[in-house]
Amino acid sequence: MNYLKKIGKILLITVSSILILGLILNTLYYFDVISNNIYNIAKMLIVLIVLFINALLLGKNSNKYGILEGIKLGGIFLLIMIILKVVLNSSFDIRTLIYSIIILLTTSVGAVIGINKKDSK
Repeated sequence: MNYLKKIGKILLITVSSILILGLILNTLYYFDVISNNIYNIAKMLIVLIVLFINALLLGKNSNKYGILEGIKLGGIFLLIMIILKVVLNSSFDIRTLIYSIIILLTTSVGAVIGINKKDSK
């Protein structure tokens, strides 16, 4: 139960951070402060950076097997994304598959770095 609270807390921080930063990005794009190319790149980078940082924090709080913790976090996030795609009747294509693989790699690397940077006591 304690593990579920830890994952739930990290997921809540992840989703809320992505929503807040996405809202700021969309506002800047709406008022033509940033161009379309910058918007598309920043949209992807926001998700990857937030997931990396949260996987890093998850890895620091884990005891062992950082790569598995990262895959779990990335898998749960991808499951949420797939459910949203089904609900919104969005299509699956090769771009979505590549993006999913990049998300899994990012969370895995973040958790591995987090578990290796753990304070030794």
